[in-house]
Amino acid sequence: AEMASDPTPPVDGAEPFHVPEGATSVEVGKEFAALKVVPKEDEKGDKNFPPHLHAAVELFCFVKRPECAKRLVDRVSGYLRVLREGPDGKGTNGMGQAAVCWSCGHVGLPKNTDGISKGELARCGGCGSDDQTNMVKVTQPDGTVIPWIELKTKDGDKR
Repeated sequence: AEMASDPTPPVDGAEPFHVPEGATSVEVGKEFAALKVVPKEDEKGDKNFPPHLHAAVELFCFVKRPECAKRLVDRVSGYLRVLREGPDGKGTNGMGQAAVCWSCGHVGLPKNTDGISKGELARCGGCGSDDQTNMVKVTQPDGTVIPWIELKTKDGDKR
């Protein structure tokens, strides 16, 4: 059954993810903890800083922003699916280091990937804001870093 309240269709092949009204929990796989949030200099040592995207989902739920938690879960679930199935070689949008946006919950390649190497703050690939973003580092259990891979969507995945 389609839900009219969610205007964005799921990525091809994705299971639609619906948070029931008033839900206080979201199913988040343990893989989310492998996606580490990289603190900025002034955030290092902050006990409240979410160390990985599993904690980020919990934080969004805690501060009553389920729409951000849902967006984050949708984005990460799509990424994990690409890792499981492997990129098809024609649909990938890009690879690199992702950023998480605390303003909207988007996780993905920043709009200014070139600028980040020059010290710019990541600009969210979703809402375009750069005032509340952190880079995300995806590490395997052996410490190997895996790039973020995004698939192209018909509408550019913008809301």
